[in-house]
Amino acid sequence: MNSKYIEVCERLDWTVHEYKDGSVDVAKQSPAGEDFSCGGSSENFVDEVKQYAAYFNVDEHIEMWIAARREGVCGIPSSIRELVKDAEAIDKMLHELAAALAEVEDDDDA
Repeated sequence: MNSKYIEVCERLDWTVHEYKDGSVDVAKQSPAGEDFSCGGSSENFVDEVKQYAAYFNVDEHIEMWIAARREGVCGIPSSIRELVKDAEAIDKMLHELAAALAEVEDDDDA
């Protein structure tokens, strides 16, 4: 993967994991402590992050954690309000990452 993309990710506190098969995962802890990650191929990394950010559904993310909370999964905030704030923060983190990567990609294309 382009080292400039790795620098952008790390500057925004995302951890980058590259794999031998050409896939890449980026991970970051949300404000409520969720180990959030997304990934794709190193070849289309920027486009895949932009697409992930565009289609991240805050409501679906909240519903997933509410259901898990009912099942007694440990570590999930008990407050739905906190789950909402956290999902909104993740959405913001993804859009911030996508925008920063797109900026570097645009600079490379110029």
